[in-house]
Amino acid sequence: MGKNNVYQIGNGEGPKSLALKADRALAKLAASGDREAFRTIVDSNKQRMFTVARSVINDPALAEDVVQEAFIKAYRALPDFKGQSRLSTWLHRITYLAAIDLHRQRARHLRLATEPLSDDEVVDEDHRTSGDADVATLQLKDHLSRALATLSDFEQTVFTLRHMQNFKLREIAQVVDRSEGTVKNILFRAIRKMRNQLADSAIAMQETKRC
Repeated sequence: MGKNNVYQIGNGEGPKSLALKADRALAKLAASGDREAFRTIVDSNKQRMFTVARSVINDPALAEDVVQEAFIKAYRALPDFKGQSRLSTWLHRITYLAAIDLHRQRARHLRLATEPLSDDEVVDEDHRTSGDADVATLQLKDHLSRALATLSDFEQTVFTLRHMQNFKLREIAQVVDRSEGTVKNILFRAIRKMRNQLADSAIAMQETKRC
């Protein structure tokens, strides 16, 4: 009898369903004022939220501000969390929207991808040598930055989340509120632009060496 009851309770509930229930319970605790529950939410999600913010805003300090703002917004909205998606996905979406808002406020007339590299990014402690390997590394970094600059803000965000931060297509689709098919098309277009730009850069480098 007892075994049958246990079987019936778990019947039809897969890992995803159980995870959603756990998320709803955790969100409910945090919404009620349980500090440990909210700290658990923060510790479990802050790094990936920062990754999402950095994919939109190319400034670590500002990305940190976005994450803080996202947590504030999330805390206020916890009573409305229905658990239809994972809590992490919900938080990533809030972070993405907060980052987009800040980006638009800062530079409505400029694209994020066209911002030049700062001095700290171009020359840091790891690259202050004159060896050929270091020069090649800086050149590669510059070419990659130029290639990324050919992408639109949205393309850059999707490309960064997928190929630099290893987000799954499904996760990206949920974060940016698009279908997986749309995300695949965006990635295809972004990769094609990057390849074209990197090919042009390689040709330019070869011509420079001949001079």
